Amino acid sequence: MPPPPAPPAPDDSVRPRAGTGADIGAALGLLLAEVLVLAGILAVWIDSGFTLDPEADAEFDRLGGYLVAAAVVGGGAVLAAVVATRNRAPVTAWSQALMVVLITVGICGGTAYQRHEDERARTRESAAAWAGREDCDAGGEAVACAVPGR
Repeated sequence: MPPPPAPPAPDDSVRPRAGTGADIGAALGLLLAEVLVLAGILAVWIDSGFTLDPEADAEFDRLGGYLVAAAVVGGGAVLAAVVATRNRAPVTAWSQALMVVLITVGICGGTAYQRHEDERARTRESAAAWAGREDCDAGGEAVACAVPGR
């Protein structure tokens, strides 16, 4: 007696596609939420060094924590893009993929900005150390120079 036939394999082509209205609504809702969260992160960073005193130097916080927060939003966008792809919601999938690219560009730009600011701070510290150095007296005797920090 032959064995019973195997049940048919699931066919992905019969999986229902997300409705167009729901797809567009989800895409717009996710984009709005992500833009608001990213704008909030940027506003908190700007507030960290904002001053109305023209005499004060504005010193902003380091970007590390803010970039991590933006990366978490980007991770959520990756997850949403994967879920949208699996649910056959192309508008949401493409919009989330675009957000992932934009957030990645923003994180790379923020990292470059922080490196630039760190290099400027190092240059200012080095220049300040050399500005405190007095001219050397080389008048026939041993050279005597003031060493900064002594």
